[in-house]
Amino acid sequence: MLVLALALVWTPIGIGALIAVAAAVAAAVYMPRLALPLACVAVMLGGAAYVSALQADLGAARRERDEAKAAAATAARGTKAVEGVAAKAASRAAANRAIRDQVVTAPASDDGPVAPVLRDVLEGGR
Repeated sequence: MLVLALALVWTPIGIGALIAVAAAVAAAVYMPRLALPLACVAVMLGGAAYVSALQADLGAARRERDEAKAAAATAARGTKAVEGVAAKAASRAAANRAIRDQVVTAPASDDGPVAPVLRDVLEGGR
């Protein structure tokens, strides 16, 4: 009911319907034969205003739906990208752990001369 009232007040067709109602009321007093046709015109204009308001609301709802779908698609692509980066990081971390374990468990006989600077860097990573 509120939508109809707003459509009657805020749309040109609705204002025309209100004018037609006023004309039908005036015609009922002064020209009774003209009152019924004017009332029919008022009802048709009111219905047109209501349908116009509903179409505008439907258009706005459709635009919001399309924007929400686009946002959801963007979020899904972002999630897939983050999952891909996380999977790559996990595989690199696993490879690094394997190499580190191999270096840590290697026997001392596998060691050779190393520059002091390189030794400090390698031992600092432990």
